[in-house]
Amino acid sequence: MKNIGLCGSLLLILLPMTVLAADDEQSQLDAACEAAREVQLAPLRQAQIAECQTLWDKSEAECQHFYRDFGDRTAAGRLAMFYDLPECEKAFEFRTRQRRPD
Repeated sequence: MKNIGLCGSLLLILLPMTVLAADDEQSQLDAACEAAREVQLAPLRQAQIAECQTLWDKSEAECQHFYRDFGDRTAAGRLAMFYDLPECEKAFEFRTRQRRPD
């Protein structure tokens, strides 16, 4: 009977460690995804900022503020950009596996 209690105690200790390791890996995968997205989004965002300054005669700071979330989902329903990159697909697949283990 003592062995069952010991095994249960070990399980209670090790389970949170497994969850923390998965959370850490998910954070790393998410960061890699966002870094890869930023590489793709930065030149597009800069082009939008330049166009904003030229067409609307706004300051660079105003245009940067306006386009600060360029490429993310918008209130108008435009989908976020570049989540189809391999780094983002890997993060998504890991998150899906964690929610529904085989």
